[in-house]
Amino acid sequence: MKKQLRHKLDLQTFAAPTRLSEIETRKAEIRGLLEGDEEVDLNALETELRSLEEEATKIEKRKQIAAGINTDTLEARKLESLKPPEKEVRSMKWDEAIETKEYRAAWAKDMMGVALDTEERSMYDRVNVEYRDFTHTTENSAILIPKTVSDGIWKRAEEQYPLWADVRKLRVRGNLTMIKSDGNAVNARWYDELTKVETDKLGFGELNLTGCELAKAIQVTWKLRKMAIEDFVSYIVREIGDRMGIALSAAVYAGKGKPGVGDTFKPEPRGIKTVLEAESGTPQIIKYDTDIAFTTLTAAMGAIHSSYANGVTIYANNTTIWSNLATLVDGMGRPMFIADVMAGGVGRIFGRTIKADATIPNGEILIGNPGDGYLANINEDITMYTEDHVRERLTDYMGYAIVDGDVVDSKAFVIIADSTPTP
Repeated sequence: MKKQLRHKLDLQTFAAPTRLSEIETRKAEIRGLLEGDEEVDLNALETELRSLEEEATKIEKRKQIAAGINTDTLEARKLESLKPPEKEVRSMKWDEAIETKEYRAAWAKDMMGVALDTEERSMYDRVNVEYRDFTHTTENSAILIPKTVSDGIWKRAEEQYPLWADVRKLRVRGNLTMIKSDGNAVNARWYDELTKVETDKLGFGELNLTGCELAKAIQVTWKLRKMAIEDFVSYIVREIGDRMGIALSAAVYAGKGKPGVGDTFKPEPRGIKTVLEAESGTPQIIKYDTDIAFTTLTAAMGAIHSSYANGVTIYANNTTIWSNLATLVDGMGRPMFIADVMAGGVGRIFGRTIKADATIPNGEILIGNPGDGYLANINEDITMYTEDHVRERLTDYMGYAIVDGDVVDSKAFVIIADSTPTP
């Protein structure tokens, strides 16, 4: 019976393209009649058109059924044989293995203190040994986080802290040096035939991103560690992502950079505020007294270089947004703030999206284009370290990454700040 049914469907499928072509031809003829000037029976044409549509649908359905039945035909077997065999995790390189569900499950079980079977342990140890060899690290306790988990941590950090989310990021291992203009380049000029073309000396600066160590540890009780694997993974992503996110966004805004002679702070990315405050006369910082005025905001928008204007976003913490920006009116007394959550922020002013970022202090507003004006480099992706405290029945989980960042062009940013900030 199955052979007879397959034979019948094969014949129908073979004839289907011809009939479908006829249906399309007739539909085109009906369309021509409807668009022409001759009198036609609209009801009859509508009925015929519906009938043709139904017939075409049935033919397509028969083709799908035939394809399903014919999965064991010679042609299907030939196509199947051309597919490359799936690669086993034990034969993958470390950067391939971390993307598999097998490694993710082994990692989660190991983090939770659950014993791995022999095959899982062999695969898990091999991947991490290969990774340490690749990164030239001698730390035996460094554990490579599965790709889906590390991606989840970075995504969580970006979701919670939009300033970090909006900066341009590279993933270059080791130190990164980039050439940037020193801002003294002169535009081309028009000349006549007899005038000698002047030569300008081009100046270049360097942007050196050497990497700063970022770490965050959380403690989990042994009782809590017995949660379901998926719950455990979600917990790690949420907690580490939140803590790293706030550190990254705070560094982008006000990071101190690398310590000099006599400095005692630890190396961190150099922030936008740090760069703007160091400029002579601080032209990119606009002060206000008591309240932000309409003219304060227009002056700030005007201080952004035109080449960065289209990508400008406004950043402030939630209190500043609703206390200072949401109450702004223009010279005619009309509200400037437009509530709008569809653009990825909480509202708009001058058509620019306003985003809430908790790392920016009260009373300060950052206006800028971090996608073009700031560059971050993730020198080393997130790894995980664990440490058990037997007597306290606690386990430390520490996320660790190497990240650096710096301002590419200060003209991409303006900060509005209270001239008498609260101590």
